Amino acid sequence: MIRYGSVAAMLLLLCFSVAISQEVAQEEDTPSPTEIEAIKEHQEGTKLMLEKKYREAILFLQKAIELDPGFKEAYYNLGLSYERLGEYKDAIKNLQIAIKLSPDDANAYYALGYAYYQKKKNKQAVEAFEHAARLKPNNPFTLSKLGYAYLAWGKPERAREQYKVLKTLNSELADELYDAINRADK
Repeated sequence: MIRYGSVAAMLLLLCFSVAISQEVAQEEDTPSPTEIEAIKEHQEGTKLMLEKKYREAILFLQKAIELDPGFKEAYYNLGLSYERLGEYKDAIKNLQIAIKLSPDDANAYYALGYAYYQKKKNKQAVEAFEHAARLKPNNPFTLSKLGYAYLAWGKPERAREQYKVLKTLNSELADELYDAINRADK
């Protein structure tokens, strides 16, 4: 079974997102009152995500986007919240917007790949995971998920390629992918 990642990884992503929000506010000479309010809404939404209160977080993240339609981190976290609730269609929609606003965000491509994978849209999952891997080469979680997506898409030889690279980066994830490949071969 594919795992999304550890709680620690989720916390790191969320903390990174909060830090970016604060950095954006500091980069501008004088953020508008609306931008400041959007950042506050986003921070509250992120806090609720950390508490696994995703439905509540969505309300704050949507408000942040209403206030600042170009707030890429709010779209990203909104996509993650929907993903955690199993609402993959809404996750995909918001993650695509986050990527449009920040095309070099490997984390957004990773999350998009996961949402596609859950919807059994394996070709799109592979494309998203491949893009994430190009942006962040040697990320074991991305390579693992890419291997699973290849496998689900009926490309076990490509999954084996990911396994070979993965075993040099993370033996535990590599072993799990190897087992999945072997089960699929039977």
